[in-house]
Amino acid sequence: MNAQPPRRSDGVLTEEHEALIADVRATWTEIGLSTDPADRSAAERAVREAYAVMRSEPPGRIVWAGSPVACLRACVGGTPAPGPYRLPDESSSPGLVAELRRELRRRHRSSPWSGLEDRLARRLRDELGTRAWDELRTQIASRLREPLWHRFGVRLRGPVLSRLDARFPSLSCGHLGGVQDVWRDAYWMALYTCALRVTRMRDERLEAFAAVARHVGWWIPSADGVVLSERPAVLCRDEQERLHSATGPALSWPDGHALHAWHGTPVPEWVITDPAPEVIRREADPEIRRCAAESSGREHCAAESPASGRRGGDRWRRPWTVTRRRWSRSAAS
Repeated sequence: MNAQPPRRSDGVLTEEHEALIADVRATWTEIGLSTDPADRSAAERAVREAYAVMRSEPPGRIVWAGSPVACLRACVGGTPAPGPYRLPDESSSPGLVAELRRELRRRHRSSPWSGLEDRLARRLRDELGTRAWDELRTQIASRLREPLWHRFGVRLRGPVLSRLDARFPSLSCGHLGGVQDVWRDAYWMALYTCALRVTRMRDERLEAFAAVARHVGWWIPSADGVVLSERPAVLCRDEQERLHSATGPALSWPDGHALHAWHGTPVPEWVITDPAPEVIRREADPEIRRCAAESSGREHCAAESPASGRRGGDRWRRPWTVTRRRWSRSAAS
């Protein structure tokens, strides 16, 4: 373990602090991008120890789900099972969104960690000083907040939720109360871990929370029980660290749920597997149409809206002629 760096009373980060920041940042980046199977025994042990640290009753039960979608489904009475959860018929799921909102709100209020982040932020900002606190946030954010939370958590939450119900993207704005997401948590775990070590302080609650986050993908704690989800089994990125795969799912979980993405843009499966010219032309979403055209190498299709009826000739561009600023064939394959 690295030695504790000395505290600076003038609020300036030293070279020792910089080394600490780089080390912690690299550790949580690796955790956030991990595709290793969850160590379920270690995760459940960490959950129970975390509840003990918070002086809370042990969770009544711990439920495992194979993906974030199954994790949310378990919150509203669904039983996680092998294979992707299929979208319910409209008639069989009245009020599903409202039910999930209520349940997550209830779990968030009863979570032993509710409010921990705000309390820690105020305390550490006062200890470090505004200058050092802002510098620390900037350094952590550069490698964790943008690559993980913004590119994965924010952009993918809607597509993940829509796999459960087509109306769920309405829940995707901001932090989904009650859900702990490793892509988001990696940022603030690294931030507060660094701040605590720079100030030579400890917080058992954060350490306990971090021990759980190291082992799972999404997890939803509450007073009466905990739902844990597996990490992704596949996670592919391009040279700019955006979610991307030109050959299959860019992100998939052990239960079969998967998302396809083209240089950071979530897309339907056909964009990657069968971007036929006639399908591209019928696509109403210009962003999806552009991705499909690039995927097939037929970029001029992207400019042809479904209403235009314009074919644009038969001179298809080959895949390796996609503009240099976007990607190269070797990088995307």
